[in-house]
Amino acid sequence: MEHYLTSTPDHLHWGPWDGRLSPVIRIAPGDRVTIETLSAEPDEAFDLVRDLIEPLGGSDIPGSHEAAPRLLTGPIHIEGAEPGDVLEVRVLDVRLRSDWGWNMRTPTSVARETSLDFCCRHVLLDRTRNIARLPWGRELKLSPCFGNFGVAPPANWDPRKPSDPNGFSGRIDDRYLGVGCTAYFPIFVAGALFSAGHGHALLDDGDTHVSAIETALAGTFEFHVRRNLHLASPRIETASASIGTSIVNAHAPQGCTRRTN
Repeated sequence: MEHYLTSTPDHLHWGPWDGRLSPVIRIAPGDRVTIETLSAEPDEAFDLVRDLIEPLGGSDIPGSHEAAPRLLTGPIHIEGAEPGDVLEVRVLDVRLRSDWGWNMRTPTSVARETSLDFCCRHVLLDRTRNIARLPWGRELKLSPCFGNFGVAPPANWDPRKPSDPNGFSGRIDDRYLGVGCTAYFPIFVAGALFSAGHGHALLDDGDTHVSAIETALAGTFEFHVRRNLHLASPRIETASASIGTSIVNAHAPQGCTRRTN
């Protein structure tokens, strides 16, 4: 069955990830869901996002110049998914929802508010040609992907301790997580409670930094419950590589991945 999940306020939640959230939709294994996402951090959030943040204790959430939580669409309850199972998520399509994106460069100094190194630029996106046009004229080919998608964490997960090992997913930020990839997530709560957000029109991941053009996306996902798999952390398969990750928590610094051909 096909479903469409809009990015209206009743379908959105602000990180951190939480297994206590009520699902916004319930689906059966094998169903496909097209999920609309928005792109926002606290500084870019405006009134819509502030209304979501304040009831969740927004003052306790790290600022947008840190590895902050993101605005997510969901969660989705998959019928029959139980702790100990694995959720298989196939990324069938990712498309741009906007003709602009943004790129932020943050300083390394503690006094970030006064540093001249901070920079945030808006970037024009040509959806017909599938390119980004940078302010100084250079054009870059786009490859949309989601930075955050995954299932709810275990009940004992503490978002204040980003170094704690966990395997539920969260902020993955990897340019291979676009159309054609398949992700496998260990399930920790009934229904899995899948959410997605933090879209990128383009993501250049490296060993020490990530440069991205962030924007609003719509992605089509197909969900399957796998009881024949036993995983301690997420596993990502792409056409060119298999990616294992132990990250993940939306508060943690950029997570590390390892690839094996």
